Amino acid sequence: MLLAVHERCRQSLVAALVLFTFLSVFVTAPAQAAVPPQQPGVTLRVFDVQTGLDKLCTIKSGQTPNVDKLMPVINWTGTADFGINDLFVSEVTGNINITTAGTYQFRLTSDDGSRLRIDGQVVINNDGLHAPTPVTGSIQLSPGYHALRIDHFDNMYDQQVTLEWQPPGASGFVVVPNSVLSTDADVVRVTSPGRKECEGTADSPGDGLPLTSVHPGFTLTNLRPNGFQPQVTGMDWLPDGRLAIATWGGSNNVLGEVYLLSNVTGQTDPSRVQAQRVASDLKEPMGVKYVDGKLYVSEKHRLVELNDTNGDGVTDNYRTVATWPFGGNFHEFAFGLLYKDGFFYANLSVAINYGGATTDPQPAPNRGTTVKIDKATGEVSYIAGGLRTPHGIGWGPEGDIFVTDNQGGWLPANKLVRVKQDRFFNHYTNPAGPFDARPVTAPVLWLPHNEIANSPSNLVMLQQGIFAGQLVYGDVTYGGLQRAYLEKVNDEYQGAVFRMTQGLESGVSRISLGPDGAIYTGGIDGGGNWGQPGKLAYGLQKVTPNGANAFDILAMRAVQGGFELEYTQPLSAETVQNLLAKYQVSQWRYVPTPAYGGPKVDEQTLAVASASVSADRKKVTLQIPGLQAGRVVHVRSPRPFSSESGSSLWSTEAWYTLNSMVGGPATSVTYEAERATLSGGAAVNTNHTGYEGTGFVDGYWNQGAATTFSVNAPTAGTYNVGLRYSNGPDPSAGTKSVSVYVNGTKVRQVRLSSTVTWDNWALQPEQLTLAAGTNSISYRFDAGDVGNVNLDNITVTPATRVQLFNGTNLNAWELRSGGAAPWPIAGGSTETLGGDIRTKQKFGDFKLHVEWYEPNYPPNVTGQARGNSGVYLQERYEVQVLDSYGDTSLANDEAGAIYSKKAPDVNAATAPLTWQTYDITFRAARFDSAGNKTDNARVTVVWNGVTVHNNVEIDGSTGGGDPENASPGSIRLQDHGDAGENPRFRNIWIEPIS
Repeated sequence: MLLAVHERCRQSLVAALVLFTFLSVFVTAPAQAAVPPQQPGVTLRVFDVQTGLDKLCTIKSGQTPNVDKLMPVINWTGTADFGINDLFVSEVTGNINITTAGTYQFRLTSDDGSRLRIDGQVVINNDGLHAPTPVTGSIQLSPGYHALRIDHFDNMYDQQVTLEWQPPGASGFVVVPNSVLSTDADVVRVTSPGRKECEGTADSPGDGLPLTSVHPGFTLTNLRPNGFQPQVTGMDWLPDGRLAIATWGGSNNVLGEVYLLSNVTGQTDPSRVQAQRVASDLKEPMGVKYVDGKLYVSEKHRLVELNDTNGDGVTDNYRTVATWPFGGNFHEFAFGLLYKDGFFYANLSVAINYGGATTDPQPAPNRGTTVKIDKATGEVSYIAGGLRTPHGIGWGPEGDIFVTDNQGGWLPANKLVRVKQDRFFNHYTNPAGPFDARPVTAPVLWLPHNEIANSPSNLVMLQQGIFAGQLVYGDVTYGGLQRAYLEKVNDEYQGAVFRMTQGLESGVSRISLGPDGAIYTGGIDGGGNWGQPGKLAYGLQKVTPNGANAFDILAMRAVQGGFELEYTQPLSAETVQNLLAKYQVSQWRYVPTPAYGGPKVDEQTLAVASASVSADRKKVTLQIPGLQAGRVVHVRSPRPFSSESGSSLWSTEAWYTLNSMVGGPATSVTYEAERATLSGGAAVNTNHTGYEGTGFVDGYWNQGAATTFSVNAPTAGTYNVGLRYSNGPDPSAGTKSVSVYVNGTKVRQVRLSSTVTWDNWALQPEQLTLAAGTNSISYRFDAGDVGNVNLDNITVTPATRVQLFNGTNLNAWELRSGGAAPWPIAGGSTETLGGDIRTKQKFGDFKLHVEWYEPNYPPNVTGQARGNSGVYLQERYEVQVLDSYGDTSLANDEAGAIYSKKAPDVNAATAPLTWQTYDITFRAARFDSAGNKTDNARVTVVWNGVTVHNNVEIDGSTGGGDPENASPGSIRLQDHGDAGENPRFRNIWIEPIS
């Protein structure tokens, strides 16, 4: 509550009690006909909204709570009860069991606002900002169970929710006892960290909120015959058009079944569909496949072939084809099935605890994997690992297997991955899985939890229609179908995900493409918050393309500096007007940790610099400064946003996983130090925080300690290798060092600046030359090194060359004073005339190549007037440009000098009218989080092939340079302003080292 209210209401308890409010309207509620199995108490769910509230709000649907727990009674007065201190929304759900009919009075005390509903009817409204305030209301209740719900929010300071009652004949109010409260029993209480959102005033279905209805381009058909309630976990098609479905049977049961359904294709309805049970008593099947005249089912522990030996249409022989490790955990499913060329494919989920944490240790080995089963021999082989709940498996582009995985430990959000042999997808287990030592493969798509996914299930690739070639996946908890557009950038898939349809009868556990082109959906609800709220616990429907061209986002493609959005219809003239202002963009990244899920990290709002529309008004190209690789980019174009036909945009949002940028390097690969080869006393530890992966490597107090990574390079060349390390104060503070080796050869000593404490981590990038194939990169504590650091991992990225000037334009440059770079260009070079210019892009560490040219000055032009210019690194440190040919003196203001700091070791100048080169390797100064410099900048300058500065320390800005700080900086070229002919520059490029 507000501070003023807090203080005022503390002055007098009597003043608070005056706020009693009595409802004069009596309502009547009949008992529920039936409830699921119950246990005593109520369910408390808390959502961390992290923003101030002054009234009750509606939490956006599909969001997993931060707290979900069973509570005995409703009488809570602090953080220990709610699990969050301030700025949250809580929901209390359960049932109240009435034995005697009559009028019941309730008293709801809360800080801040609250509302009590019984059987959906408001009994007490206690909304607004206030101190603990009791409000009463009455309701007529009949014997039996009645649904109870309390909505509550807390703004600041104290928290309280207390529910009391006065049954008929009672003399006063008491806390509603545990004996009459109940909630659904044996449910999995899944929670998720991070900020949750309330519905906003500008939000509507498909625009800030999940959709609520069926996509206009599809027609919904119900397929369940009367009384048929399948919890569908598998689907496949027989050649005669019948649909085979597997049903779950419930957790830890052996009640799964297989049905064959006829008359489901084409024009049909539930009355025409016929269901025949052909198998039963299966152990939670999660896939079914028809191959060579027989049905195969993936149970929790095996692949089974269904045989009807007596011809009665019912399985009487269940032949085990293959088994896999199974430890008896409720969550050890075998999701499937795919089949191709004699092999089945399935996903094995890991064991988890109730609540979602990965079981440690795992009761069975080699879980969290995609497996391949030989149909003929039953041999099981492992393809990839590091999966948690890989509910979805399907064929995608290029005939590859794509898998959806659910948020949890090591998964800060849901994701879509592309399965290839030996890939590892970041979910670690104990004992280690067969691929845990492999580098992590980035997801094709992040599916942000609570926004576009919650429990994604299987996927299909559409074969026809406007969305042909795109993937569609279902979701058990978020519900409905979502659509994914994929594209290859730097030879790996990435892309965007969009809302597609809702309006189904249940959360979606399985989908399949039918022979009629429809998408068939099977539903399920596993209890707790594993199911779509307000939907059935079972379902079977289909959505059929109807030919309508709804106004939707067709595709989102990465382009240089931004994205291209393609629409299914031309934009209206009204939409095109002021188009730039119609887009909202943000980006963030995720950091996997052992904890369940994870928040968005480094979340930023980005401004759209330009929005250009194509001639047919179907494509919009957005230029967005500040985009970064390794981010999820969210683009929203809120309504009103209409097409030429007057249609409103069906869904206004897209989530693009920008693993790598067009024109940028390929996706980086991270190698964990604890999975590397350790020697010389290097060892794995976990006694400091902040590390990634499952630990870090210490032992670098032992000279000879080494961590050797086995790194695969797709092609020979230069790679940026970033070492994540910690350098604390022991045995002394300050910059320390180790040596880096590639394929057994020492490359250089690596300086590692202080991180102040052992719980802080920093990144030290190096450019290393790798051979194609397998390379070893080793960090060793050699003689002459300081050692005494901890190593976390290395990230390897192909070096990318950015052409700053190629002789045709200065588009990458601007005047230092602002505006376009005016230097004249002729013959492929530019003259230093018109003021200093600098790059628009800013850089940290880098390798820079510059070619420069000096005119032939007459003898009377001397000293600093002979072609004076300079190359400023980060606009802070100048490498001097001057005609110094034949000068036998070495000074810190001659060519090749670090101006005013250090003369070149030799004069490597060539004669005027010749082109000269600088190849500069620059390491920026290092600063701690408080802005204190911990290590000076360093530079190596190779002038015309001669090294004139070798890893030289620069103790501060040079003359005319900007002040030092931790920010990246531009490359600046100087116009010294001298009379006469000027120096020229050409062929300038830079390779960022990051």
